[in-house]
Amino acid sequence: MADQASMRFNGPGAAPGRLGAAPPTTGSSAGGNGASPGDVVTNVAEFGENLLSLTELQARLASIELKQNLRAVRWRGIVLMTGSVLALAALPIALAGIAELLVSQVGMNRGLALILVAVVAFATAGTSIAIAVARLRGADMGFPLSQEEFNRNLNWVRTVLLYSGRSVRRSR
Repeated sequence: MADQASMRFNGPGAAPGRLGAAPPTTGSSAGGNGASPGDVVTNVAEFGENLLSLTELQARLASIELKQNLRAVRWRGIVLMTGSVLALAALPIALAGIAELLVSQVGMNRGLALILVAVVAFATAGTSIAIAVARLRGADMGFPLSQEEFNRNLNWVRTVLLYSGRSVRRSR
């Protein structure tokens, strides 16, 4: 697992005895910064291993948050679906009944009454959908911990890539 609190610098500039520091090398190498090809391969392998660990941990965190979100909406979702099915089943009957009342009580033409009821129903449905969408956008759901951790991981990777291969200056 990667330790994000401290970054390991392998190479001649790292302090001897520091965790992850390579022992000082003598002589020069082709790179000019004291790192041998073996050190580069080792560093790339360690970096790849750290990336895989970060990916695995990120997936675990997302999985935990998904389970929490599903648990939070399970019963509400069941009640919502049951109510929706019942409402959809009763809707045509209710709309036809309202249209028939307009015909019998107000003396309206049957076709006009049916169209008027349909227009009012569409307007009510549109308003309800708009309100529901607005409330869902403000709902406290999602993956806030996963997103925060992912951003930290990306910053760590950027930092490692930015400073990899740079030798640390020694004071004389």
